[in-house]
Amino acid sequence: MRILLYTLLIIIISLKAHSFDDDCIKSDNFPFCLYDNNKQEFIIIRNEKEVGWHKVEFQKTSDGFNIISSAYIKARYLLFLDYIFEYSSTSIWKNNQLQENIINIDDDGNDYSILIKRIDENKIEITNEENEIYIHEGNNIFPSDHWHPYEIRSKYLLNTLNGEVLEIDVEQIDSNTWYIDGKVKYYVNYDDKGRWTGLKFDADEDDIIEYKCITCD
Repeated sequence: MRILLYTLLIIIISLKAHSFDDDCIKSDNFPFCLYDNNKQEFIIIRNEKEVGWHKVEFQKTSDGFNIISSAYIKARYLLFLDYIFEYSSTSIWKNNQLQENIINIDDDGNDYSILIKRIDENKIEITNEENEIYIHEGNNIFPSDHWHPYEIRSKYLLNTLNGEVLEIDVEQIDSNTWYIDGKVKYYVNYDDKGRWTGLKFDADEDDIIEYKCITCD
């Protein structure tokens, strides 16, 4: 009996992994049908102390939509020094497909950019942190901005912090939590519709970073 209940629980969780509002996500009104307030905002917690924020804004255009993501972190280290991280990203989407992404990062005084541009229906050109240019073939990839729920259905992840393409494995932990395993590792949360609601990862051996949504219902 216990085995049967456990099996039923696994089946229910598996079904919920595919129960996002796919009609919305595949529609011409995505992502606005999902994020009806046109934004999602988080505070960033480091070891239970607030250290920053992350914002995602959704802008409708005449032929698609733009995503404006920004983040700021100020955290103390070595007793009296502050680490400051600033992130800004503008991505252009048409036909629910990424066309271009411009990312600017200030990593505690180290300024650099990541550039992503679609070449054709099946290829994107990536200029990484080291200003190296390479091509990724296939559409089974999403930027690591997390707002798109199909991130957990993808085989590859484009690391928007350095421009690296990562192969990932995804494990569902519960009905709204997934663990992303690979060169980067993190827990990501989506609600039943597919809206991004949280993030958690180990920054190093002693630091746990958590995103807490402040605009979720």
